[in-house]
Amino acid sequence: MFLLGHSCWSYLISKLTGRKLQANLSAWLAFLSGILPDFDIYFRPILAHHTWTHSILILLPISLILSIRFGRVGIAFSIGILSHLLTDSLVGTIPVLYPFSDQTIGLNLGIPSIADTTLETGALFAVLLLAYNNKDYLLITRPNKKSLWLIVPLYALLTLSVLFAGDNGISLANFAFSRKAFTLITIGHVILAGLLALGVVQGTRAVISEVRHPNSPRTPSQIPTTKP
Repeated sequence: MFLLGHSCWSYLISKLTGRKLQANLSAWLAFLSGILPDFDIYFRPILAHHTWTHSILILLPISLILSIRFGRVGIAFSIGILSHLLTDSLVGTIPVLYPFSDQTIGLNLGIPSIADTTLETGALFAVLLLAYNNKDYLLITRPNKKSLWLIVPLYALLTLSVLFAGDNGISLANFAFSRKAFTLITIGHVILAGLLALGVVQGTRAVISEVRHPNSPRTPSQIPTTKP
């Protein structure tokens, strides 16, 4: 699955888990959690993509440590990380027992495929609905310093896409318009990146305003309330 699907599904799953546990997981962490297993791209060729960081033997202990250390927030974040394995196993396969076995498992529905395109674009639409419901949309519509953290998943989304394309000799422009499925997924990436960038702008506005007017009280409109 592409980064669009991973980040959107992790947002949905980790946020809903947090709501169930009454734990408020920040939006930037919810988006980032599903992308983390693909951070092996940053370490190529030292780490081969889709090996160590896609094994349940590696991710499960990490998730347990995070859950113990950070409690309910750690559980929600860890569920977001593990969602990466779920979504990858739907459209492809994963080496679930790596490094002890190279055997892969998964439904392998295909990428690109109707199933993958539906899962990725559908998840983006669901994110918009959930973000409206839990008030996370305020992060991109009002100045708030917390919105600056959205630069982390934005940076990961952009750099991992470029690095993966470069490592595999793929032209992003040609890739985006090579098939209708890729075009839809590319549009989804652009929309998500644009929304995250808008949040960063709002965070920057809040910081600039605070620097210019350090003693001015914040108005209620500048303090978004976010449901877990």
